[in-house]
Amino acid sequence: MSSPAVDALRHSAPDAYVVLDDLDRITHVSSKLHGELGRWIGHVLWDHLPGARDVYAPTFDEARATGVPVQSVVFYSGRVKRLTAIPGPDGLAVHVERLAELELTSLATLTRSLASIEAALADRETERSDSPAPASLRALP
Repeated sequence: MSSPAVDALRHSAPDAYVVLDDLDRITHVSSKLHGELGRWIGHVLWDHLPGARDVYAPTFDEARATGVPVQSVVFYSGRVKRLTAIPGPDGLAVHVERLAELELTSLATLTRSLASIEAALADRETERSDSPAPASLRALP
């Protein structure tokens, strides 16, 4: 039987998601991510991604506090990502979509990756106008 958080995410985001409890412990991993993250079930997310807490947690906290889905665009570990956090009675369903990656091999690749990031953000801004969830940009200092 599916939980409300899992059902909500299935209807509003792609198949790659996890469900977190109130302590950010992973309680469910979608089948698409199970091979990669299934071993993390029962673990606190921050034990595996300690640097992500400052970037991801504000989105999680806002969704939990307001009780409504929240989206944000973040920069973490060289990648621009869109987070979707959907609160439910049994946890927080989270989908992370990679939008672009920062390539530092040369000045030319850096320039191309920055252009790619700019384009991805512009595309997401257009999509955001159709989305009920607020978006913001957060990054580690």
